[in-house]
Amino acid sequence: MKLLTKKPTLALLSMAILTACGGGGGGGDNPTPDPDYNKIFTVETYGDMFTGKPYVLSINNAYREGYEFSARYGELSDVNPLTGEQAETGKLFYYVPESVLGTTSDYYNFKEEFEAVSPEDTANGELNIGTASGQSDYLFNEQWHIMNQGQNPFSVAKSPVKGIDLNVIPAWHLKDSKNNLISGKNVKVAVYDVRIDFKHEDLKAHKYAPSLSRSYINADLSLTDLKEYDVLAHGTAVAGIIGAVANNGVGGRGIAYDSVLTSYEMRTDLQYSVLTVKDDIDIINASMGIDDSSVYEPDLDIQAQAMLENGIPFVKAIGNEFEDVEFDDSKQYPKYCLNHGVTCQFNQTSSINRGRYFINVGALNSLGEKSSYSSTGSHIWVSGTGGEFGYSRLAANSSAAMVTTLSSYLPEKYDDWDEDSPWRENQTYYDKRKFYTHRMNGTSSAAPSVTGVIALINQAKPDVTVPQVRYILAKTANNKNTSGWESLDYSPVKKEISEFDGENIVLENGWHKNGAGLWFSNYFGFGVVNAEKAVQKALDCDSDEGCEMRKELPSMYKSSGSSPCTSTDGGLNITCSLSGFVNVDDPSDTNAAFEIDNLAINVRSLVFASSTNSVCSDAAEEYASGVAKANAFLQISMTSPAGTEALIKPVYANWDYSGITYRKQITEPFLIQTSDFFTENVSASDKFTLKIKSMCPLDVSALNSDVFVLIDGYAK
Repeated sequence: MKLLTKKPTLALLSMAILTACGGGGGGGDNPTPDPDYNKIFTVETYGDMFTGKPYVLSINNAYREGYEFSARYGELSDVNPLTGEQAETGKLFYYVPESVLGTTSDYYNFKEEFEAVSPEDTANGELNIGTASGQSDYLFNEQWHIMNQGQNPFSVAKSPVKGIDLNVIPAWHLKDSKNNLISGKNVKVAVYDVRIDFKHEDLKAHKYAPSLSRSYINADLSLTDLKEYDVLAHGTAVAGIIGAVANNGVGGRGIAYDSVLTSYEMRTDLQYSVLTVKDDIDIINASMGIDDSSVYEPDLDIQAQAMLENGIPFVKAIGNEFEDVEFDDSKQYPKYCLNHGVTCQFNQTSSINRGRYFINVGALNSLGEKSSYSSTGSHIWVSGTGGEFGYSRLAANSSAAMVTTLSSYLPEKYDDWDEDSPWRENQTYYDKRKFYTHRMNGTSSAAPSVTGVIALINQAKPDVTVPQVRYILAKTANNKNTSGWESLDYSPVKKEISEFDGENIVLENGWHKNGAGLWFSNYFGFGVVNAEKAVQKALDCDSDEGCEMRKELPSMYKSSGSSPCTSTDGGLNITCSLSGFVNVDDPSDTNAAFEIDNLAINVRSLVFASSTNSVCSDAAEEYASGVAKANAFLQISMTSPAGTEALIKPVYANWDYSGITYRKQITEPFLIQTSDFFTENVSASDKFTLKIKSMCPLDVSALNSDVFVLIDGYAK
């Protein structure tokens, strides 16, 4: 297993409420009030500018009789805007509506101006609001993934682009059915990663203990551990993106800043069944991957079904191999992908990368483009924020990574991620930043950014199912046609491939609309998560037909019929017509019509045939060089009855898969997923067309023995 982070190759302000000159003495011969009362309000309970949580202000004695109060930016009220409760005598509520944010000269700070007016007197007061408040989060204005104002405290060459964020703050201003602000309140998130440092000042208040007790659950992270292996800070960085405490006067804040966290340490002796206990877990974040297809874990397939049935979304980083060729004997594989700017790896290899109903997450950078490293594929669901490598003295085009928690230990005590960067070296801010990093990146960062949004969804709809979560994300994500998100657009790639006699082959099909009207791309899935729209869709789920019907789990439909695949050139080009869908649980249901929720294809029987070609002969005999090159020059695509074409495995994307090995060792289906056809309608007799193009001949008879399409769908 590996963590999906990419590394480059290389004193708090206090709050005061003051009166202006002359305040309190405008009544002719009236004496000036005692200095102890020369304030309009004192703060009894701190609120939060960025969520609309109200302050409770106590009116000082000198102004309790005969005065009317007003505020320049926010609102003063004797009624709590969340609960509707009446303020106690001598108190007022003050809050900042979401519409006010950004209307002042500084998005993150402003001085609220109060006025107290009576027939005899006028007084003025000021209140520091935002990150200048001693109760707020000092680094919040550096977290571009939450609110991107084009800020660049990171000294990167390319500043973040304003507006490229997850639209989180408007989501925080929404309320659940109990009138609580949306904050991920008490949502239980399991971080399946290396150990979390729960001694960290921004995380210790959010640690929770599940009912199960294991050595790898909430294990301590010591300084000795961190000194030996600095990547052990990874779990802490992931946790901070999800659930760092808000409004506590330190650090930044998590997207789901009121969620609670448990650390499940990845290790070989972990039983996946611990991740399926609904009372212990609401969401699982897995910022890790396995690139070796020989890692087959039948237990995970069983537990994936249990997660689905128990309503536990498994949020999975899709990988960082877009430009990498990393597998055994990779030297045998020429890096054609790099020459053409297309993905270098096909990621549906191990069981965890092919997990049924897993929410696969790609990475976006602060410029509004796919992160350079982010893997792609038709099994991606949505994209979150991953950033790039952050500051580098060697990179003329560097752009921002992400700010999050790092460790409770002083950075000089171990191999500090931010060493030698201006962000760390600036002594003015050292004390504020010493337990944090500005270099977290990878799909390791993107996954928890989506997990944080799902925690907000979970609070908005506590009974939300996994199919509903996926539906909500897909329906509300920003795509290339969303205003302000034109940067997501990119061109399809089509090249002449000499190994296919110079035929023009589509290597990347770009954005396209599926038969149900949803935009999809292998780079971004259905798009970049939009927290506000997702939470609102969750709140409205019961009145949305597609969302409401997904409160139940789908039925499973499987194509039927013998010998669906044919080839006229000995297995170099194969076409399979897959139809005759039958309800797996009710074989008598042969006339079904259903809406697609999940689709997978069984390719366990995809093997190379014998050949006189030396490379292809090696492939048939399972030699590494032959398998590597033959798998690279293999393309798999599928067209739905509605005409949507999914590019499932493109040419040049290496696939460390040996069909012969799988045929001999594995009796279960080897299912590869595609998201492309989500919500399309299908009837039992409709046909999906699977096309396979190969440099080396494939065994058509073997493929015909058990190829099929498996669809999770909702009866129409």
